[in-house]
Amino acid sequence: MDKVKKYSNGEVTIVWKPNLCIHSTNCVKGLPEVFDNNKRPWINAEGASTDEIISQVKKCPSGALSYYLNNQKEKGEQTMSNVKVDLMENGPIIVNGKVELKNSKGEVVPTDETVALCRCGGSTNKPFCDGTHNTNGFQG
Repeated sequence: MDKVKKYSNGEVTIVWKPNLCIHSTNCVKGLPEVFDNNKRPWINAEGASTDEIISQVKKCPSGALSYYLNNQKEKGEQTMSNVKVDLMENGPIIVNGKVELKNSKGEVVPTDETVALCRCGGSTNKPFCDGTHNTNGFQG
């Protein structure tokens, strides 16, 4: 089972799924008061306002970071609609929107609303991107 960690400031809960992380460092560069790779735990939900946290989490290209407001339930299942697919320069395929992803055996692979799919062929977490494109020289 995939690891999931949650960090809360009382108003918002940040959900981190490390197996989906592509190490873009958007979070660390964008809100270092909350996201700091040199600290343990690396997420400090008390480091910024709820609005700042939400804004930054929405910039996560892989969907490894998500959030929910504590006075609401976690996001439920959404229907497949408004799907957007983008290619990151020299990086993964980013799929935004609820989709059904099947592996080569025809089994449904659980996904979130945003998912980063490997394009370089080097991921150890296929079909998901693990950031290997940053070190294997992938161009595309």
